[in-house]
Amino acid sequence: MNLIDLMEQIAEPDETGLLTITPYSDIDHQLVQSVPIASVTSLNHFLHGDVRFGDDIWRENAKRSVDFSGLPIQTKHEIKAAVLLASNVGLYEGGNGQKFDSVTLQAAPAIKLGSYLKDKDIASLAEFNTLPELIIRNHIVNFICDVLRLGEGDQIYTHQFRFFQEHLNYGLLTPRTCEIFWDEIARHGIDLNRKQVVLSHPIIPSSILKQVIAQCERRLHEASAAFEAWDSINTHYIEALAQARVCKPVSNTSSLVRVGLGEKFNSRLKEGYLAFDNLKLYVLVYILAYTGMRKEEALSCKIGCAKRKDGRFYIEATLTKTDESEVVMLWVANQDTYDAVTLLERYVLAMHKRAEIILEKHSDVLPTELKHRLTEGLKRKLLFGVADNLTSINFTEARLGSESNDPSKASKFSLHHLRFTLTTQDIDQLESLGCNYKSTRGNKRGDKYSAGSEFNITSHMFRHTFAWFIIANRLGDLDDIKHQYKHLASSMTLVYTARGYETADELIGLFEDFQELLVDNIAQEIAQEASEGVLKGAGGEILNKGAKELVFSVKATEASSTGRTIKQIHFKDLNAYANFLVQNIRDIRGLPHGYCTGGSDCKLKNVGIPSGCVYCPNYVVTERQRVHWRAMKGFADRKLAVYYELPASKQADFELLAQSWKNTSKAASIILTDSNPLIVETTS
Repeated sequence: MNLIDLMEQIAEPDETGLLTITPYSDIDHQLVQSVPIASVTSLNHFLHGDVRFGDDIWRENAKRSVDFSGLPIQTKHEIKAAVLLASNVGLYEGGNGQKFDSVTLQAAPAIKLGSYLKDKDIASLAEFNTLPELIIRNHIVNFICDVLRLGEGDQIYTHQFRFFQEHLNYGLLTPRTCEIFWDEIARHGIDLNRKQVVLSHPIIPSSILKQVIAQCERRLHEASAAFEAWDSINTHYIEALAQARVCKPVSNTSSLVRVGLGEKFNSRLKEGYLAFDNLKLYVLVYILAYTGMRKEEALSCKIGCAKRKDGRFYIEATLTKTDESEVVMLWVANQDTYDAVTLLERYVLAMHKRAEIILEKHSDVLPTELKHRLTEGLKRKLLFGVADNLTSINFTEARLGSESNDPSKASKFSLHHLRFTLTTQDIDQLESLGCNYKSTRGNKRGDKYSAGSEFNITSHMFRHTFAWFIIANRLGDLDDIKHQYKHLASSMTLVYTARGYETADELIGLFEDFQELLVDNIAQEIAQEASEGVLKGAGGEILNKGAKELVFSVKATEASSTGRTIKQIHFKDLNAYANFLVQNIRDIRGLPHGYCTGGSDCKLKNVGIPSGCVYCPNYVVTERQRVHWRAMKGFADRKLAVYYELPASKQADFELLAQSWKNTSKAASIILTDSNPLIVETTS
């Protein structure tokens, strides 16, 4: 049985497609327990592999899990079924589920309810639903007040009660039970809405960011100067490790090295080790500061992620957050970031050689867990997945550590090592931007900094600072940020503009070439794809035609109302045509779905789903932006599928939305239609 068959077993759709959990008595439990529902990759041998429906702990990855172990057998099945449906198909048959992280938060109160009912000898939620109303009400009051402790003090509620709402819980709780729950929530005066205004992440004050970058530059310079000598010694060390005799089993790579080589290489490797110690933290800072990536995207970088094309620099990473799918994309970067990443990559590859020789020559003395860790670590090729060691080798999950009150337990790979003191000028800057607070959540939420305090840097601050800087210095518009940040909706960037236009021009020394770099990269990309004949959109077709005929037609201005061709520019070859485009396509607005070359003449600003743009002669779509059109088409088609299943009386309520989805799907079809690449002979 596969996952699709399993979901058909555990849920039944009604006439509208709404899913309800199949009664426990109708399930072949022996059959469903062994069905794989997810596959987890982990450096930990015991966490690696398939997660099955019958497992007590479900993991999506090594970081996020949900534990059903304290529940009665029948309750466990019911909540598992709801979690599986919510994370895979959503509410309706054939739909899309939510992120696993979101579903685990939603399931937490239901799991607590199941555990509470177990102590009351109630074996299932189905049984609980059949109890007399007064008994259900008494249990719910106890659950709300004694288990969840809702209504106590001025606490901020993190519970999500999706599974306590009718039509959203797959029948886990009946409408009567749900009504009683919400009635008691209201009767006890409990407000589950967020009571406090959401605090956006602050920016990093200008002087502190300069100090951060200066520290990174210094460490990178030291590592670069030490690399060649360290690499040579490391090569001799690996050769000696290959010849070492280790006859007895060892528990880790340090023990293997100690038995096989002793300490004769320690002093020779120490200088390089100190230069490279925690270098990955400073390289991560470069990526965060100069690209605006999220932390998870930066940590997804793999060996080979630094790209250079036509003198331009990019960092390749995996786009996160928009949904569960993985999309590898390029972020514009600068040469400093490119150089930092390539230096760390050389170090990581040298460390990989240690793991490779240990697996090749000493695999017979390694425990299964260690062999798995080394093999999986090499397979992942993560830029930030190697632990710093003098002579041994170890792989880690690529994630930032957190601060600890116990220095012996503090992670090296943590932004808490970047400690800088705030000045009066820094406080003034934070106050002027409305973000002078120590934390956006927790006990220190909203507490103000004062001069002399240490500033707490978080990864997301770099992203906000990057966007603030672009707008504050008039280097771009909302559209440019959306393009670089891979946002699909302009609403996510409004926070940046509120700060950008209130500030003076600062930090230019850190990002002085960004505007020229971004525009030149876009122009080069458009010129290249025009020469290949693969641009889309009405503007793209014009540029493709120009590349094919080596003629660029200049039209009369819109004010003349004639639209006639007033001039033709002829080119001797494609190189000349491409150079012409790079030199003349300067007024570009970067959108997540394409490029607008209309500049200030364009009447549409920050268009989220621009079906009309497809037919505009100023609109160009390159290959990389097709992924957004595929996403928009998939979204529109899914919505239309649900719309067409509705009764005619209901369809009328959503007619305008349906027309918008139809327009989007039709426009996307035009953009995504395959075309044969243009081939033009060039002359030297």
